[in-house]
Amino acid sequence: MRLSLFEHHLETNAQVLWPAAVRALFLRAGSLTLTQPDGTVHTLTSLACLFTETALTLEGAAEVWAFELSRQTLAAMTAEQRLHCIMSNDVGLEDANHVVFRLDRVEFSPAFETPKHGHKGPGIRRLYEGRIVAEIGDEVRRLDQGDAWFETGHDPVIGRNIAPHSGFVRAMVLPVALHGKSTFIPWDETEATKPRGTLRTEYFDRIVHC
Repeated sequence: MRLSLFEHHLETNAQVLWPAAVRALFLRAGSLTLTQPDGTVHTLTSLACLFTETALTLEGAAEVWAFELSRQTLAAMTAEQRLHCIMSNDVGLEDANHVVFRLDRVEFSPAFETPKHGHKGPGIRRLYEGRIVAEIGDEVRRLDQGDAWFETGHDPVIGRNIAPHSGFVRAMVLPVALHGKSTFIPWDETEATKPRGTLRTEYFDRIVHC
């Protein structure tokens, strides 16, 4: 199973048709009107999100980040998809008929450093504002606005905010048993006593067939 992140820039009054897919649309900037085949209309503004499995007609001026879940192999990705792809990763769970697809937003207070931790599943993150320093396993990276990264969940992670305000959007693919449950795992007893210090906004937590 593969989780992919695509970036699209729509010009004023542009109208684009997207095929059906299991996807989450996150609006980084601008405003967007989305119409489903049954006539249902959604309007998104900055930092809003929509989960959908249907085809969509998009109209507006916006920067859209689309997280898509599929069983498509990397080799089967089209040239158009590759043009817009920021990141695409295998998330396992190949034998599962249903999985949890979750999207949320995490915001950091000034100068805050998270406890060392892991997660109970993999996912893609992308920084929509600010700057953080991330320690992931034995790697240290400075992440600026627009940077994306993948976490397996098994590697220890520490995030430190080095901007007045930072935030990232996160898409995760999880076993059905984790529906409605936290994925956060403190690395040890000492880390478990430290404050989380982040503000989490959940957009959706859906059981999907893929």
